[in-house]
Amino acid sequence: MDLLFFDQLESTNDKALEALAQGCPEGTTVATLHQTSGRGQQNARWESEKGLNLTFSIALRPTFLPAESMFYLSKAISLGIAAYLHGEGIKATIKWPNDIYVNDNKICGILIEQSVSGARIAQSVVGVGLNANQRQFVSVANATSMLLCDGKMRDVRHEVKMLAGCILKSYGQLREAKSKKDFAEIDSRYTSLLYRSSGFFAYRCGSEVFTARIAAALPSGELVLQTPDGKQRTFGFKEVEFVR
Repeated sequence: MDLLFFDQLESTNDKALEALAQGCPEGTTVATLHQTSGRGQQNARWESEKGLNLTFSIALRPTFLPAESMFYLSKAISLGIAAYLHGEGIKATIKWPNDIYVNDNKICGILIEQSVSGARIAQSVVGVGLNANQRQFVSVANATSMLLCDGKMRDVRHEVKMLAGCILKSYGQLREAKSKKDFAEIDSRYTSLLYRSSGFFAYRCGSEVFTARIAAALPSGELVLQTPDGKQRTFGFKEVEFVR
């Protein structure tokens, strides 16, 4: 893994895209102590105090993955981050589609930007923002950090290497997946780690609030919910939300 560490960047995703354009090795990781224009899903701003958290992007070329199965990349990245946190003794779950939660609080966000060539994914940049040492949050009401979970301060540069290594290991397992059984095993691990994966909970679709349990997360990224009467409903990203 090639690691490029900067004191400050506007966006690690943008820098990783530049590295891909210049022919960098796959797995090149661009990290910074201070990201001045970090962004999350749908251009939401990512809050991170200078020098306290893990903010980095990984440059990938997942040309082995059909465009119709691109959500498997999101699954693999989420599983890698969950594995890292579990290794630190922090019980993390994946809030569909790919936020990382501890209990009911968000500890990590992921932004994947990719381009497609024909029926395949040509390149991807995986942006990760994981709260490590931050104690207070202004813009996110339900945010948490590793420090708030276990009271331990961490060396940011060291933890970036550790977390990026876990992500690349999970990505390598996806690359090696060949059979339906291999992909089913990834599906099973992802589903088992989903936030609210067991039992019935409240969800909101528009003005409707209903009770359901998670039945599956499709390769396309859609979430399948099953209501108590056995009916299944399928939702795309932002079409349904969890009710706290």
